[in-house]
Amino acid sequence: MKRPGIIIAAAVLLLGCTCCRMKVSRPMLKMLVEAMSKPSEALFYADSCRNLIAVPYVEGGDEAEVMDIYYADEAVRKNAVLVDIHGGFYIGGRREGNRAFASVFLRAGYDVVLVEYRLNDGKRDVSDEISDCAAAIAYLIAHSRELDLNPDAVFLTGDSAGGHLALYLAERHFIPRAVLLNCPAYDFASFVNTDVFTASALTWFMGPNYKDTEYLSTLSPRTCIKDYSGPLFLSTCTNDFIRGESLKLLEDRKSLGLETKFVDIESGDRKVGHVHNVTDPSLPESRKVNASMIEFMSKH
Repeated sequence: MKRPGIIIAAAVLLLGCTCCRMKVSRPMLKMLVEAMSKPSEALFYADSCRNLIAVPYVEGGDEAEVMDIYYADEAVRKNAVLVDIHGGFYIGGRREGNRAFASVFLRAGYDVVLVEYRLNDGKRDVSDEISDCAAAIAYLIAHSRELDLNPDAVFLTGDSAGGHLALYLAERHFIPRAVLLNCPAYDFASFVNTDVFTASALTWFMGPNYKDTEYLSTLSPRTCIKDYSGPLFLSTCTNDFIRGESLKLLEDRKSLGLETKFVDIESGDRKVGHVHNVTDPSLPESRKVNASMIEFMSKH
């Protein structure tokens, strides 16, 4: 699973560089991404559940265009599915890293799908990640019967960059029962900051067209926020280094009069930081967020 310490290190690095006017370079990002993407040998409840691992959703596709499907125990199964899109700054993270998070919802009776997608590499960009995730959803719906999933009760969730992808999917590609976001990236075009990132770092995590703000806006959930009017759950915390993104999203949703459940965790504990409920579901604050997510899903 993704280590909370790595997420904290990322926040400290970005904030520290901003304060001391030292730019974040590609080697710095690479170090963090490699640590975030390192497979975990730990076992979680999800691993004991009936599952289908590395299911390809694109015929003849890339090795990253796969997903893992976990099924809740029949004794508690709700005949509903949570599709989870991992984060990782658009250039890192692994679907397997969210198995602890998936375990929470499997115990609550929800089937869980963990989506992998091709990461940005300086040539690909977020449009390719969106395309992959849309293809995964399309595959799930088209093959729902053989996969033993209910296509009429699909919830979408994502953390950090995965939150961006999940919300954009709901805006432009697929209408789920509800969207649930944890510390999401939202105003994508605003991430271009040449005072914080070097050109090579921006090219890597935003794509080769990072200077084209009009193009980046087309990939930003904020640009088309009016296109998703369904229920939305949103969580952040005081130690979330992109907390401002959640606050922008909350304000935009309020201005449109759209149903939004907002959970904002106040804590001085550094472990309770960016996507803490995904990286370490055992924390008391994480349990509060995830319980709120399950309650929200049960209403929809």
